[in-house]
Amino acid sequence: MLHSVVRRRHARTTAALAVAAVTVPLTLTAPPATAAAQNGQGARPWDAYNLSPTSRTLRPVAVHTTNGTVANAQNVLSGRRTTLTGAGSYVTLDFGKDVTGLTTVSFASSQGAQRVGLAFSESSEYVGITSDASTGGPRSRDGALSVDVNGETTYTTPAKYLRGGFRYLTVFLESAGSVDLDGVSVHYTAAPKMKNPAGYANYFYSSDDLLNRIWYAGAYTIQLNTISPKTGRIWEAPAALWDNTGDIGVGDTILVDGAKRDRTVWPGDLGIEVPAAYAAFNDTESARNALTTVYQHQRDTGELPYAGPELNKYGSDTYHLWTLAATWDYYLYTGDRAWLATVWDAYRKAVDYTGAKLSERGLVSITGTSDSVRILPKGENLTANVLLWRVLTTGAQLAQVQKDTALAASYTQRAEALRTAINTHLWDETAGAYKQYPASTVHPQDGNSLAVWYGMADTAKARRISTDLTGNWNSITSTAPENKGNPGVFSGSMEVNAHFAAGGRAADQAGVDIIRRQWGYMLNHPQGTRSTFWESFRNLEDGCVFCSSYVSLAHAWATGPTPALTNYVLGLRPTSPGGRSFDFVPHTADLRFAQGRLTTTRGAVDASWKVANGTYTARLTAPPGAAGRAGVPTFGTRMKVYLDGRLVWDGHKARGNQAYSDGEYVYVKNLHGTHTIRGERA
Repeated sequence: MLHSVVRRRHARTTAALAVAAVTVPLTLTAPPATAAAQNGQGARPWDAYNLSPTSRTLRPVAVHTTNGTVANAQNVLSGRRTTLTGAGSYVTLDFGKDVTGLTTVSFASSQGAQRVGLAFSESSEYVGITSDASTGGPRSRDGALSVDVNGETTYTTPAKYLRGGFRYLTVFLESAGSVDLDGVSVHYTAAPKMKNPAGYANYFYSSDDLLNRIWYAGAYTIQLNTISPKTGRIWEAPAALWDNTGDIGVGDTILVDGAKRDRTVWPGDLGIEVPAAYAAFNDTESARNALTTVYQHQRDTGELPYAGPELNKYGSDTYHLWTLAATWDYYLYTGDRAWLATVWDAYRKAVDYTGAKLSERGLVSITGTSDSVRILPKGENLTANVLLWRVLTTGAQLAQVQKDTALAASYTQRAEALRTAINTHLWDETAGAYKQYPASTVHPQDGNSLAVWYGMADTAKARRISTDLTGNWNSITSTAPENKGNPGVFSGSMEVNAHFAAGGRAADQAGVDIIRRQWGYMLNHPQGTRSTFWESFRNLEDGCVFCSSYVSLAHAWATGPTPALTNYVLGLRPTSPGGRSFDFVPHTADLRFAQGRLTTTRGAVDASWKVANGTYTARLTAPPGAAGRAGVPTFGTRMKVYLDGRLVWDGHKARGNQAYSDGEYVYVKNLHGTHTIRGERA
């Protein structure tokens, strides 16, 4: 147990939770943010959804429960005395959301020398006098910190006992006397490079209150998983308590998988986390540091880690490929040629490592079988093959940047051959989805979602896959057939993006519907944090929500809706490295309006759209040096399109600005500066 003192004064639900879209007013001309206001106190309506603090000093907002003899339990919330008397008496304080950092408790007095315990929990299910689990060691729970109190005493947790993620703090008396507790606070350590944690670079706001809450909860989840690389989890697990002083990577800020644990760079999580961090914060530095760390631990064979320091795990062909896929995401957002040059040799070596595993059928046959939530069978796995296709396709563009035209051509040729092999040996025409292995009867959520999201499947296949995926939904969540039908969280993040990428009114609506259903369930669940998204959970019939206190309730791979809402529902998405070009192509589904911002290396792109009485109206402002393509949805009818009041599409053909249509959208290209776009029935 720990003794460190500085003296001074001073059930789980039985049915799916109801979620509903609530409309809120639109202001198309509202100015973009420079710093977010604190939780609804700003002039802009979207500030009300921002969960991040403006100050790094956080205090509890409520008393969750008490036990034993506790006098004036509420007093401590306002800096007055709360008295605990008798061994086992405790007060559990609620911070109102998941938080992270170093805890300070102060005591006004005590009945002689006393000993007080501190225990932490993300979920109300695990509130008590022992902390939930974070170390990964043999113990089922982390135990509690002990504080010696003798009169006026203040205690601050040492660096090693930084608590990565918790909503509830239980202060309990271990000894038989009494103490007067008069102050509790947390120094918020997430996003160490942000001067104002609430000062997001970007924002999202729509007619759906729940979607707005989900976008910001995803952003807040990512923020809690953006940490100093000197505050990772120590491994091996300590014999007692926990230790978050692990050195897990380079730089001053880095992306990790979970706030409570593992506090480690996991490449699979980066596939969701890098787009989410960019969509919310324009944070690419943390992504670069995570990727650099992984590349620095490449083996001589070319194999990249399954997990970074201090876990230092290997043996995953899929996570090896996730690093390469995330490399493209980082480059797309930044156009960072200098960094790309530093990892290029490692990148090529890693591609060759996987390329050597092609079977006679031209498919990757995995031998490194570790994956996200299970050990995969060896063989020609769909997810690995789709990831390699993505790597080869985007790698061809990276090779061009490196002026290696021969390699670019080789990657392109290999990507096309691989696509052919996947469609030949893994596509199930009867099911309208890809199989997990050539002889398998399972049509996995993860691999099928990636095939659509990354554009490997053509439009016809993509829309059939979207339909097939909706067949795996239950009353609360999407499920993963490849994982015994458990709720898909990592794979669910892939699925959300896949529905929108498939396009069409049915798939777009499916994307919105599953966000509301699954992420609304997580956000509103009484045993959750009401602020962050979970690593995993269980179906209702399993009898428990998490079934283990080790489950992370602020987990990066669960944040897929945040980039999906920006990239697809709002419709802002970069299409060339560094933001030289971008799309503004909304997937409106059943929403009345959306607006928001996406920041590029050339500056901020601000956009808004609304639909009313069959008329679509949008506004777009792009920074100098950026060219946009705007898409006006046709809603299944012929639309006239006006750009700044001038007719550019008459319902049949272009009248200007190189307008064209694919039947579902009318597109207007090469937009610079500020424009108003209007579509109406022809």
